[in-house]
Amino acid sequence: MKFYRAAKNSIVGAALRGRPHSGQTHRSAPTFLFGASIFFLALTGCGYHLSGSDRLPSDIETVAVPVFHNNTFQPTLENAVTAAVKEEFLTNSRLKVVNDPDQADLVVKGTIVSYGLTPLSFDSSRTVVLEYRVHIRAAVSVEAPRKQKVFWKDPGMEAMAEYLVNPDTAANRVAEDHAIAEASKQFAENVVHRVLEGF
Repeated sequence: MKFYRAAKNSIVGAALRGRPHSGQTHRSAPTFLFGASIFFLALTGCGYHLSGSDRLPSDIETVAVPVFHNNTFQPTLENAVTAAVKEEFLTNSRLKVVNDPDQADLVVKGTIVSYGLTPLSFDSSRTVVLEYRVHIRAAVSVEAPRKQKVFWKDPGMEAMAEYLVNPDTAANRVAEDHAIAEASKQFAENVVHRVLEGF
């Protein structure tokens, strides 16, 4: 951090020395840029990172997300979770999503181990549920097949979302599906964040 303070003082001093006086043209841009470069290096050396950057090795460029295994009785849950993870990589990472795991630098594998609905609120009689919480739990691993390396594993990544119960069966199913989609998106955000920052 001493180097960081020295670099900061240097760039500020360079900016002040390079400030033109009345009638004087500005000729100190190279000095300022040199100071800015030192300041940037000081920041990175002290552990600072630019917003939106990741810690992936530069040779990691592609990722594959095979359909998650579904060990629950909730039908098609694996499709919702897998699609959400792929979409999150597409929109919020520099990695290209490929379909063939054999052609990918990284492979994200998952198994959904539990799906549950937890009652959150009841009517005045305490017999009718008014609101549920959807809970998804999955085991996830991130591997680099070409390097024969497992970067990390998490046996219990979780995500939750709530929905209001609808007395109409079809509408209630739609509400639960929306909660599943919301929980899947939250789950995907957690997975991608771990992939980008976990190296």
